[in-house]
Formats: sequence, structure tokens, C-alpha cells
Amino acid sequence: MKPVFKRTLRFLGILFILGLAALAVVGIVQSGKTAENTESASTFNFDPYSENRFTAVGRGLLVSADSGLTLFDGEGKLLFSDAIGFAEPLTFTRGKSAAVWSQESSTALLVKEDGEKVEIGLPGSAITGKVNAQGWGVFLAREGGSKGVALAVKPDGEPVYRVRLGSSYPLDADLSPDSGELALLTLQGAGCHLGIYSLNQETELRGWTGGEEVYFEAEYLSGNAILLLSTDRLVFLDNKCQTVQEIPLTEEYLKDYAVSEEGFIVLALGRHRNGSAARLLTLDQNGRELGTLEVQGEVQGLSAGGRWISVLYQDRLVLYDPALQQKGSLENASGVQAALVREDGSAIVVAGGNATIFHP
Repeated sequence: MKPVFKRTLRFLGILFILGLAALAVVGIVQSGKTAENTESASTFNFDPYSENRFTAVGRGLLVSADSGLTLFDGEGKLLFSDAIGFAEPLTFTRGKSAAVWSQESSTALLVKEDGEKVEIGLPGSAITGKVNAQGWGVFLAREGGSKGVALAVKPDGEPVYRVRLGSSYPLDADLSPDSGELALLTLQGAGCHLGIYSLNQETELRGWTGGEEVYFEAEYLSGNAILLLSTDRLVFLDNKCQTVQEIPLTEEYLKDYAVSEEGFIVLALGRHRNGSAARLLTLDQNGRELGTLEVQGEVQGLSAGGRWISVLYQDRLVLYDPALQQKGSLENASGVQAALVREDGSAIVVAGGNATIFHP
């Protein structure tokens, strides 16, 4: 889940929402299935705080709030519930690990699917953090005497690489799938620069410089391809930092997006800056269109995992494949707060202080 698009969760109607998890168990209808033969699901139970944020860590569920972190395994078993002390904690997840940080804290965490937590000391307050599928982490932090620093760490928290920025402002960073390279997105003057660094040497290996567009996200895709995102443009780079595809959003506005480890991206696009999304669009790692779908109603959440996509609308949850062919749906889902699809196509559906697993 991306911090740019995170929303605070609604607390109104909590008592009504608490009953929706039970309703949802019999509400999902998959292709070739009926409510009667849908598999039963495990249940996750947690305190229904209004500021709760939900992240899938592997097959498990991480609930983060100002009051602390709670992690469940894939069947709903509680692994830990700790008061961490992060104000408005933010998360980023890949594979079986998640990065957790707060922009007011000089520490961050790596959280593993099995319940392990690793604390990372930062040189200043955190800006952002990510993990790759191998569980390595990269964090951007503010540091006195510089514009910022990028710190790469192993899964056990051991620092392995550090880039200190003296003349440009850090915007985002990511680690390659093989943990060999770091992509660092910075603001230089009126535009952005993406630098690629080997974790074995200090100098930049190669780079890409845009015009005056300001990008907020740099994310590795499969094959060391890189996606750059701004509110008005998508740029796809190959592993040599050469532009493969550029997609300007001249007549549409980016409302939300999600990236799957399988290498595809799903976008929710709207015709107006304010208002609901009108179209879903899926793209492969080279920016080629996989599917497009006109939609009705507000898109409240996107999730991508494996070869699956979940889209949470105001009144329903729908599961799609990358071509945006519908594979299943949950009706009467107006109280659902989050739907996190997993690699096998099952989804963790959150409503109030409960979450339930559904299998396609």
C-alpha cells in the first residue's frame, strides 16, 4: 500500500460494521461457486480503532495504529500485539516482509510473516521505507548537514549501504529484486533524477533525468525494470534506465494504484480531479495494456497479489484477473474497510474489528 494514497479509516457506524464480517462469509460468489459451497474462513479479531491501517504481510495481516502493531498469521492466529509508539505509522509490503515507519520517528521496523520484528536505527526522522521480496529494507531519512540519506539493510537489520545527499532532496527509493542495486529518486531543481547504485560501490552506475515533472514513486518491477509515477504521468524504464514507455494522463486523473510482484500494475483513473474513478487500467512491466474496464461507483481500495486484483467499491468487492475479467464478487459490502488479495487469489476482507479470509 502506498503512503500517498492512504486514507484514515471511518469510525462512524462501527457497531453496524462489526456484524458485516459474518455476513460477508456467505456473501461471496466465485465463478462456478455458490454461497452454500464457499469454503469457511478463519477470523481475525482486533480493536476497531478509527486510525487502523491494514497490510497483508505474506499470507498474514498486519494492523497498524498509533496504539501499536498487531500481526496475525494466514489463518488468523495472533503472532504479536505490541505498543510500538509510532505516530500515524506507515507501511510498505512485499513478499513475506513489511517496512513500518513513522515520519516523526528515527527508528523503523522490518516485520516478517512469521512474527519476527527487527528494529532499524535511522540517522534522523524517517521519510519513507520499502522492502524487496527477499526481505531487505531501504529507508530514506532526514539527517543534519545534508538533504537526506538512503540506508539499505539486510533482513536481520544489518546496514549494508548508505547514500548521503548533499545537493538534492530524496523522494523515494527501492531495492532491486536480487538485492544488488538501489534506485534513488531525488528532486534536483525543478525536475527529478533517478540514480541506480550498486550495493558494492559508492558511485552512481547509471541514471535517468526527466523534465520538470515531479515523481513521487520509483518502484522495481520484475527483471529490474522500474516504474516512475507522478500524478500526471507513468514512465517505464528498462534495467539500463532507458525509457520503454511513457503514458501521460492528459485527460484522466490517477486516483489509486497497486503493483503486483508478478509484474503488472493496476490503476484507478478518473475523468475529474475530484470525484470517483471511471476506469480501471492494467499494464505489464513494459507499459503495455493488459485490460481496461469502465466502472460505476467510487473505488475505495485496490490490491494486487500474484495474478489477482481486488477492487473495493462502495457497495461491493470484486476480484479480477490482470485482463480485468471478473473472477468473483462480494455483494452488500458497504461496511468493508479493506480487501487485501493474496498470491493464491484468496482475500482478507476487513470490517470493523474483524477480518475474514475468502478463497476463490
